[in-house]
Amino acid sequence: MSNQASKTLPDFVNSLTGSVQGEIRTDQVTRVLYSTDASIYQVEPLGVFFPKNVDDISTFLQTADEFNVPVLPRGSGSSLAGQAIGPGFIIDCSRYLDKIIEINPEERSAIVEPGLILAELNRSVEKFGLQFGPDPASGERATFGGIIGNNATGAHSIRYGMAADHVLSLEMNLSDGSLADFTELDMSEAKRRSALPTREGDIYRAVLSIRENYAHKIITNWPKTWRRASGYNLNYLLPWSPSRPPQWAAPGQANPSDNLPYPPVRPGSMNLATIMAGSEGSLGVIRRAKIRLVPKAQFTCLVLLSFADLISACDAVAGLLEMQPSAIELIPSNMVKLARTIPAYAKQISVLDGLISPDHGFPNLLAVEFSGEQFSELKDLAHKAAALTKSPSLIAEGEHLQTQIWNVRKVGLGILMSIPGDMKPIPFVEDVSVPVNKLSEFVTEFSAILSAYGTKGDFYAHASAGCLHMRPLVNLKTSAGVEMMRDIADETINLISRLGGAPSGEHGDGIARSEWLERVFGPDIIRAFQELKYAADPLGLLNPGKIVNPSRMDEFIRYGSRYSVENRQTVLDFSSQNGFIGAVEMCNGAGVCRKLDGVMCPSFQATREEMHSTRGRANLLRALLTIGLSSDEKISSADVYQALDLCLACKGCKSECPSAVDMAKMKYEFLEQYYQLGLTHRHPLRDYLFAYIDIISQFAILFKPLANYLLENQHQFGVGEDWLGVSRKRSLPMLCDSGTMRSQLGEYQLHSPQEEPQEEVLFLLDPFTEYYQPEIGIAAWKVLSAAGCKVRVIPVLGSGRTKLSKGFVRSARQHARKVIHAINKLDQDGQHAIIGIEPSEIYTLRDEYPDFFPNQGDVDSIAQRAFMIDEFLIRPGGDEKPRYLRIDNSSNGFPPINQRVILHGHCYKKTQPPAADGFPIGVQATVELLEQFGFPVEIIDAGCCGMAGAFGYEAEHYDLSMEIGELSLFPQVRQAPDQAIISASGFSCVAQIKDGTGRKADHFISLLHDRIFPKHED
Repeated sequence: MSNQASKTLPDFVNSLTGSVQGEIRTDQVTRVLYSTDASIYQVEPLGVFFPKNVDDISTFLQTADEFNVPVLPRGSGSSLAGQAIGPGFIIDCSRYLDKIIEINPEERSAIVEPGLILAELNRSVEKFGLQFGPDPASGERATFGGIIGNNATGAHSIRYGMAADHVLSLEMNLSDGSLADFTELDMSEAKRRSALPTREGDIYRAVLSIRENYAHKIITNWPKTWRRASGYNLNYLLPWSPSRPPQWAAPGQANPSDNLPYPPVRPGSMNLATIMAGSEGSLGVIRRAKIRLVPKAQFTCLVLLSFADLISACDAVAGLLEMQPSAIELIPSNMVKLARTIPAYAKQISVLDGLISPDHGFPNLLAVEFSGEQFSELKDLAHKAAALTKSPSLIAEGEHLQTQIWNVRKVGLGILMSIPGDMKPIPFVEDVSVPVNKLSEFVTEFSAILSAYGTKGDFYAHASAGCLHMRPLVNLKTSAGVEMMRDIADETINLISRLGGAPSGEHGDGIARSEWLERVFGPDIIRAFQELKYAADPLGLLNPGKIVNPSRMDEFIRYGSRYSVENRQTVLDFSSQNGFIGAVEMCNGAGVCRKLDGVMCPSFQATREEMHSTRGRANLLRALLTIGLSSDEKISSADVYQALDLCLACKGCKSECPSAVDMAKMKYEFLEQYYQLGLTHRHPLRDYLFAYIDIISQFAILFKPLANYLLENQHQFGVGEDWLGVSRKRSLPMLCDSGTMRSQLGEYQLHSPQEEPQEEVLFLLDPFTEYYQPEIGIAAWKVLSAAGCKVRVIPVLGSGRTKLSKGFVRSARQHARKVIHAINKLDQDGQHAIIGIEPSEIYTLRDEYPDFFPNQGDVDSIAQRAFMIDEFLIRPGGDEKPRYLRIDNSSNGFPPINQRVILHGHCYKKTQPPAADGFPIGVQATVELLEQFGFPVEIIDAGCCGMAGAFGYEAEHYDLSMEIGELSLFPQVRQAPDQAIISASGFSCVAQIKDGTGRKADHFISLLHDRIFPKHED
């Protein structure tokens, strides 16, 4: 940050106030949140601006030019080289400027705003059989501003090239705020514009001069590969490229053609939109982009080829390219191994089990895709590819299976970053690109470089284009580690220069690679880069230090030798993550939590605020624990509390984050310390109400008429909201009229089956079932009995989940001790399954009990024996047949019914890892069991319902809770036919569906009970 900028910052902000509609933030929390991206760097910005319309960008840049304030545009902050951070004022277009302006199916084009997420566009144009060609792995969160600014591409680059090849025109604001519309022009118009006395005229004069004076140097010194995201795209001015994507699908063509040029700029014309692409926001800021769309392949077929080593895999690529595949991706053995440890991906990677050899372990894989209009031809090609390589293979024909494989490949970056400890895979030579025929030579020599420094790394990604992502293991918390990183980078640049490669084939230059550009391009081309930069940005205010006039690649390291953190003793066990700070540092900033679908992160999906993403919370936690910051720079525990307050603890991050960041667990521990260590931080009374609902309900049921009257009419008295902070807009659950489950159970036990039970099970009774919905517990008891089980209720009520969720971690652990003691007393041999019907309660035994009591055999045994009732019934008993078959009529099959079950899965059920025994678990277990009893099931495609235990009942959270429900769940429930059965297994989920839609949701075990015991037989 320049002194001049810092001195004028308040005046700059004051000048903007009232001139723009967007939000301006300069507070410390915001600056910390935007100080990192997905790279290894950290630079605190001056502030963040969220423009609400494109004219805000013009005003902001004009004012920044007047005040000499550096500016950098940013999308989702998923950049890996540090190009989305810097000592300037960040413009974040992702929050408001995220619209599709126009879709033109006939022209195969679209006009989009810079904050639009790629996945959103592809969903909108899919109905026309179209898509955006480049498909970066971050497409579910990457914005078009970032994609174009970085010249991104992806797995299908051999067919579609780079983002620059699909940009038709760009409406941009230049460094002085002036407007320019860059589109394809003939040379006479380009010369006319070069005479304009404007910033746009300056740019045209510079590019015409570069075209005339540097054409020979560009052709002579340019990297010998088309797959390049380094430097400015000066070769597009000629237009010329040293090579072309081998299956290049020319503009407007569904199939490759040898007759149309690459890059797609007509000779005798010029399109500066292609030059702005890949400039990393250093030449201007995008307001709108007109992009080319391409036909979506009608059919695809994917074949996985396995190899014992990387060199063999690389050597096979050239031959496979001759078969004209649409993609060839390398998946290293370590990625397969690690993916099996992450719940969301273990389910998908299980398809590869047949390729894993007991003798040779995990294979290195090439995923080779063929696409076209005749599936039989594609399948034949897949078989020929398998025969050509003579390696074990797997052909994935169906879309679902192919999606599973692609998902694992796309999150490879995060998976490889999930290694705990200080030695991390570091992206400083992340994506160098070399000619394909040099690929195995590069892998061999780069591996030798790593070996010489006593480290190693994994290679993965785009083998078809000679672009492999590599992450050497380095400890950047030491001076020696930082020095080793720089030395490896130095030798790697020498290697790729000799092989005719480029420093980046996809992820851009940023801080990590800008320093090395001169060694690759030579001083003459660097001068041409500088001429273009100075013409577009004479004051050097746009994303300074990127591409031109760079800093050293080892500056601004997030973790350096001076990095020091506060070590805290924890109640929960974090040893597998290298302690609490290690758990925080598992977040590498990739920003998968910023996606707008799936389970994580519901509060971000609703607010679009960085603070309420998993990444944002991790950043604030790390800042809180970092030692050495002055008091006015220090993030406070109150700041972190504000961020964690909207964490719904849905555990979606633990499941869907490729680095398996477990923010729910960190939230529990933080709340425990927040309230225990600070005298000024005291639990509100409401927390005790929810945490100790078992005790409170036990007392309240003695005065049930009065208690229910107050619960039903709390909005009239204002007791709930005014005194306790419970929203008056909520309908509160009533205490049961028929008595608790345990009080009713004696009557039903008199009618137990006369046959000798085949096995004994323990039932985890939770406070919601005991006091509010005992009929569901009785239904579960009857179904288990019908399945030949003797059911014994654990005398301790609940698992302690309610205490844990409100941050009473020590109290929850004490409760857990009582539960464990009770279970051990009932089942001294540790043989009986433990069954529950409330997901959050039974899964606490699986997820948190081992963290309460690590390496304690009886606790691990309890975790392994804990099942939701559906998971238990579909598993085999002693006769090796599924237990549901013991129920009368089920062996013959229950006839299908006409009513469809519309099922909302509890978050914890959605995030369960695959079971070791291979049987269905979580939501899939529910579906399978219901279908066995004749129910047709449709799963609601939604994340968290928004209630999240007590969260949605709390007055300050009510609106957000309902907004989360409106994201997907509520609309789908409302659209369900009146005769459809809505089903949800979570007590809170049922309440949320009722409040949000007016529809009643039934627990699946109630549906089974009524199927097994028709009303007239009760």
